[in-house]
Amino acid sequence: MPPKDASMRSSAMIAVVLVQFLIGALICIVGILRIDTNIEDVMQWLPDHSDERALYESLVSRFGVDDFLLVTWDGCMAGDPRRQRVEDRLQQDDVNGLVAKTISGADLLETNGAAYETPAAIIERFRGFFFGQNDQTCIAIILTQSGMTNRLESMEFVETVVRDSVGADQPGLLIVGYPAISAEGDKLIRQNLTNALLPCCLLATGVAWFFLRDLRLVLVVFLTSGVASGTSIAMVTLSGYKWGGLTSAIPALTFILSVSGTLHLINYARGAEHDSIAATALRLGWKPCLFSALTTAVSMLSLSHSEYQAIREFGFFCAVGVVNSVFWQLAFAPWALQLIAGKIETGRAGASLVRMHDWTAAHSLFVFGVFTVTLVVTASGLPLLQSGLEVEEMFGSEIATIRDVARFEAKIGPIDQTELLIEFFDADPAQVADRAAAIRQLQTALVETPEVDATLSATAWLPPESEQRGIAGVSARVLYRKKLAGLREQLTETSYLSLQSSPAGEATETWRISLRFPFSKSVDFEQLRDSVAIVAQQELVKRYSPDQIQIQQTGVGLLYHVAQNKLMADLFFNYLLAFAVICPLMMLALWSVPLGLLSMIPNCFPAICLYGAIGLWGQPIDIGIAIAGCIALGIAVDDTTHFMMRAKEIAFREGGSTRITRSAIRTAYSQCSRAMLATTLIASVGLAAFLNQTLLVMSRFSLVLILSLLIALVCDLLLLPALLYTFRVTDQVDVDA
Repeated sequence: MPPKDASMRSSAMIAVVLVQFLIGALICIVGILRIDTNIEDVMQWLPDHSDERALYESLVSRFGVDDFLLVTWDGCMAGDPRRQRVEDRLQQDDVNGLVAKTISGADLLETNGAAYETPAAIIERFRGFFFGQNDQTCIAIILTQSGMTNRLESMEFVETVVRDSVGADQPGLLIVGYPAISAEGDKLIRQNLTNALLPCCLLATGVAWFFLRDLRLVLVVFLTSGVASGTSIAMVTLSGYKWGGLTSAIPALTFILSVSGTLHLINYARGAEHDSIAATALRLGWKPCLFSALTTAVSMLSLSHSEYQAIREFGFFCAVGVVNSVFWQLAFAPWALQLIAGKIETGRAGASLVRMHDWTAAHSLFVFGVFTVTLVVTASGLPLLQSGLEVEEMFGSEIATIRDVARFEAKIGPIDQTELLIEFFDADPAQVADRAAAIRQLQTALVETPEVDATLSATAWLPPESEQRGIAGVSARVLYRKKLAGLREQLTETSYLSLQSSPAGEATETWRISLRFPFSKSVDFEQLRDSVAIVAQQELVKRYSPDQIQIQQTGVGLLYHVAQNKLMADLFFNYLLAFAVICPLMMLALWSVPLGLLSMIPNCFPAICLYGAIGLWGQPIDIGIAIAGCIALGIAVDDTTHFMMRAKEIAFREGGSTRITRSAIRTAYSQCSRAMLATTLIASVGLAAFLNQTLLVMSRFSLVLILSLLIALVCDLLLLPALLYTFRVTDQVDVDA
């Protein structure tokens, strides 16, 4: 080639590589600057379709949102003027409609019928909710629907108002509740992106250097993977979506997949002349890279069928990240390799790994038997799997917000709650006193159950009924009943009584009883729901027939319980869906039904083995652990695809055979095993940066994913050759030792 043509071609390549990189870098910067989060949206962690969710939405429509913040400080007594200042400013400064109303102990003393009873009696009736030890009170800030959806904004607004009104250095200042916990989660997501993503990239690049031993090659790997990771962030933010507790792992996964794919391309380009590096890498690598990306994207897209919004969005944008990753691998990496690197040396073939193949080939039946026994033993733990989705389990106990909850509960009372709804059909307004008495009696019985620590209903806002005997007592009770009938409409303002009309025109009256228990208490919601239902039924049938009442339970706590029950079914469905799509793709890629089936066994083995072990250990399955199986399947199948397709190509080149020969397996093993080892270690070491994260759902996700990938590597290096030789799907061509 004339020097002038070579110079022009080199200049054109430089221009293409620089333009690609600059465009990618610009997209990364714009996308990262627009990051917004939505962990505060509680509904993303709950299944979309269930009777319980419909009931909860009915609760919200009748009584308002049960999402609240509680504020107190040392010296927060009924007469503290700062308390009124906080309440006034919360209403006056709320331009975005985040706060529905505020209630404090002082408000209850002022408006709750002090003419009928002493302040001490009122305080005692609301103790554990609005009054604590030494009669210290608190402010309950009830959020609107908008405030619940945008918990972070609500928390920031409340915190600003409270600290300005009370003083930022006020001793014992506590602002607690699920919105405060969500705000803390938002901070942790951002910390994941800043504190874990960079170490992840650096660790993965360091391991890549260990295997490549060439800084120019490492630079190509880092640039390709860095741009792919950054643009995966941009694809979320520029599309208008927000980051959730799971999506913070997408850039790390994209980076790791890009490192893996680029490493395989470098492996394909070894030994090629400098001018043909890009062409050789693309000729040998485009097909396995595309098929690997396709199978990985499919496994992640299977999550988009989940009933959980958080899992759906994670799966969809993971798949988008995979497609984005393979684009940069094929469109940028080969040309950057040819531009930056010289001739890529053939390198070491991994003689020890080849010897492991030869041993496996000679003892294939034994290896297959060992893996089979391991699979049977661990699979026995699958029926023992249990789900766990408590919000507080997403964080470490050392989080300041969690500690503040414990301090608040020690001073005032428990803050975790569910709701019991008692609906009275054809409710006569004149008989409201009887229904109030039934609710009081029910509350007394509920507090005696071990699952419930305190209760609150609209009866707390009612004056006490006279216990005087004789004619005077009868007259007092008649007047009391008339007064309660007049107070019936006012009670709806407490958010604990709802008046509605049925389609037939009958008046229905729904009483809401809040059941509270400590946030740190490990609650068996199944037992709680059963116990409360039994007690409510036993107490109410003493006064009313079954056709006069309806008993229902709801609340965010019970919704999370429903989510736990659905999570396991969701996990198995998503995994089976991924398998059902990936398996035919592998058959198509290998042009063989037996080879496609056998190639899936090493990729399914890790999930069965690991989740079975989790079941035997007794560790509950949270969302992070649940989705790790599908993600691991998608990543692990990459190495299998590269190995099997390389073996098919070698077999065809050797003799045009449509079957994989033993010699082709050995040659492909020697060429791919080192890259398979490198990609797995790169992914595992990179993901290790997330293991010490305070956001435990990410930490557990990373741990399960790392273990899955390591087991998959062992399966690819040992089980896959054993399967190929045991089931005689290869041509029996002798292998030279």
